Amino acid sequence: MSEQGAPRYPRTFHGLIVSMVVLVVAVVAFWGLNNLTHSSPTTDERVDYLRNVAEIQRAGAPLKVIYPRTLPKGWKATSADYTAPDGLGTKPAWSLGVVTDHDTFVGLRLESAPLSELVSTYIDKNASTDGRATVATPVGNTWTTFSDRGGDHGYAEELGNYVLLVYGSGDKSDFATFMKSLTRDPLSHS
Repeated sequence: MSEQGAPRYPRTFHGLIVSMVVLVVAVVAFWGLNNLTHSSPTTDERVDYLRNVAEIQRAGAPLKVIYPRTLPKGWKATSADYTAPDGLGTKPAWSLGVVTDHDTFVGLRLESAPLSELVSTYIDKNASTDGRATVATPVGNTWTTFSDRGGDHGYAEELGNYVLLVYGSGDKSDFATFMKSLTRDPLSHS
């Protein structure tokens, strides 16, 4: 008597290719479906900008950085960058980026550069000048305002050899809140 087992699938090169193609299609379909049905995880990268300010002040930097004393609840600083002069032509500059509680952006740039260059870089090459606005702050009161077609805005104040540009996608109340908290005051060095 001969025993018959289950029929075997023929092992051919063509069969191997077909099974690999089916596997790749299944993996790509799973990946695509997963990306369509799940939102990307948001990162909660916060920067301790006050610590950065204290370090810059402690180092005796030639640029008196301007920063918000505090941020409103739900706002978070996501970037803080200081460019130190290098003796080869690089001038000091300070940038701070903040995300508001409703996910809009407000940034600050302090640099010895032409205003038009800063507006072109941080708002838009085709930004329009909207006139002057009075926003009473500890660092300035009368600001030149800018906007672009994409909804970004900017407020600029010339401070001696430097230009302070506050810019981003926030609304007027976001800008006012941010700008009214700006200061140059030294932080306590603890």
